[in-house]
Order: sequence, then C-alpha cells, then structure tokens
Amino acid sequence: MNRIGSWYGTKLLCAILLSGLAVGVAWGQKPAAPPATPAPAANPTPAPAPNPAPTAGPAVASSIPPDTVVLKVGGKQFTRADIDQLIKNLGPQAQRSIDIQGKKLLGDSYATVVALAEQAQRQKLDQTPGFIQKLAFQKEQMEAQAAYDDINQKATVTPEEVQKYYEAHLSDYEQVEARQIVVRKKMPDPKLAPGQAAPPTGPGMTAEEAKARAEAIRKELLAGTDIKKVMDDFKSPGDIVIEQEPRTIRKGGMRPDMEKIAFALKAGEVSEPLDIPQALIFYQVLKTGHAELKDVAPEIERKLHQEKVEAAMNAVKKDANIWMDEQYFAPAVKPQVAPPAAPPTVQPPPKP
Repeated sequence: MNRIGSWYGTKLLCAILLSGLAVGVAWGQKPAAPPATPAPAANPTPAPAPNPAPTAGPAVASSIPPDTVVLKVGGKQFTRADIDQLIKNLGPQAQRSIDIQGKKLLGDSYATVVALAEQAQRQKLDQTPGFIQKLAFQKEQMEAQAAYDDINQKATVTPEEVQKYYEAHLSDYEQVEARQIVVRKKMPDPKLAPGQAAPPTGPGMTAEEAKARAEAIRKELLAGTDIKKVMDDFKSPGDIVIEQEPRTIRKGGMRPDMEKIAFALKAGEVSEPLDIPQALIFYQVLKTGHAELKDVAPEIERKLHQEKVEAAMNAVKKDANIWMDEQYFAPAVKPQVAPPAAPPTVQPPPKP
C-alpha cells in the first residue's frame, strides 16, 4: 500500500472526493421531510427519551488498530493505517470536510477510484503511449518536488549569518518616529476644460488658506508647543489631520517622495510641506535610529533562506547542462498595432 498518496493521491481522487465532500451531502441524497406533528392529547404522558443511536465518531475510529482491514475492493484490502495515510496526503480543504462529515464519503469515493483503476488495468489502458507518457511526467514532478523539498530543508540559516547580514545592511533598517500632518486642499472642478479658470470646490481649504495654516502649525511645532495644544488650536475636522502619537516608519515603508523628506530630518525637526494635488503634507520627526536585530531577524532569515534555495536551484540547473532551441522557445511576439488609416482623399470634381 505504499502507492497510497502517490498514484492514488492523484487529481482523479481529489476531484471525486472534493465533488462530494465540499457540498456536505452524499450524491443524490435529499433531506427527508419532517413528520407531521400530532395534536397533543388531553393528558399527555411524557414518553421516555429514546436512546441515541451509536455513532462511529473519532473516538471509535481511533480505537481501531492500525493493521485492521477497513476497506476491500475486489482482491485488494486496505488497513486503517492505509486510509489514515491517504487522508494525510489530501489537501486541507478535504481534510476539514472529512473531520466534519466523517469518512463514509471518503470510503465510497476511494473505492470508486480503486475499482476504476482495476478496470483500466484489465483493459490495458495503463499500457497506452499516452498513459505511459503522463505517468512518466507525474513521476518527474514528484521527483522534482522531493528534490526541492530536500533543498528547502537543507537551506538553514544560522544566527551568526543573520547577525552578519544585519550589520552589513544596517542602512536598510533605518527608521524614524514621526508624526504626519495633513492640510487638505479643495480640488479643481473635474468638469472644467483644461485651462478654464474657476474657483475650486468641495471639502478642504483653498491653496492660500492651506499654505497659511500649514506654516502656522509648522511654526508651533518648531517652537516646541505641546501637541495636544496644537491639535486644539488648529482643530478643523476633515480639513486638518494631526497625528498625536508618532509612528515608527521603516525605510522603504513610505512613498519615495515622502520618505526622502522624512528621512532627511533629524530628531526635533519639521519638514517643509510637500504640495500634492489633494493636500499639503509635512512631518515632525521625534526620533531617528535603526530597527533592532530581534525585530528584523525573522525577515532576514527568510531572505537568506530564499537566497540559499535559489542558489541551490541555479546550481542544479547549471550541473544539468540545459540547452534550449532558442527559435522554438522564443518569447511570444507582441502583435504589431497598425497605424491609423489616413482619411480618404477627396478629389474635386472635374471642371466643365
């Protein structure tokens, strides 16, 4: 039964299993209509509660010894260990469905797969060129997966390698504690033609008002005014947003134009406003530094692990001495777009 999880764990099995397990009902079965409720008697006598029917739940299934035969299809027998291994090799969705609904549909589906496989063998369908080619390709895929899993498992990263990478790339882990201030501007009317002058509409301030308000806020922040007082003095819901608590921002975590401004500041400095169509945005930096190694170690470990895997994969391909016919494996040719046709030439009528 070593074949379970290999050939029998193919797309056919998954398709049959999932087609039933995903919907939660057996094929063709419909819930029976509930029986009509009889009218109550004048002096009803409470009937004893029926004993619940025994169910083969997880506790019962787990008590079956692993070498016990639980399924027979023709001359083949399958033990509990075989079926447990089959379930283990299924996808998470099918496993969850089996946990909820039990193994009855699994047994029916798997028995169907085995019966169809035996019929294919009797009819020698497994000896056709197409079948042999597909089987060989599936074997290659499984071998490739096994090799990749081995590479992935061996690509370990030591704490010393993480430390060394962190120290060599310290600039990549720069961070600032900064608060962002946004002064919203009115937007031009999109219905206007280009170049057509008209007062902006919608929420926000005019460009002149926004600039004056941003400069006033910036002046207070540079003077060291308490942030709560600044927020109270310049309270304008929807138009002005001042972050009370600063955010820790890693390098690479902002828009490039905003990052260039924020990371150029020293602790205590306030940037000039960045003028974008929707608003004026500026930053107050309270602290600069680097992310600690303990906070970025998992990220570095994943990066180094992936680099080792890619290096091992490249070595495998190099050792395999791969050659391709460049003409056959050429990239797709983009269709050429024909230039727009010129308008037809209208000939003037001949003179009389």
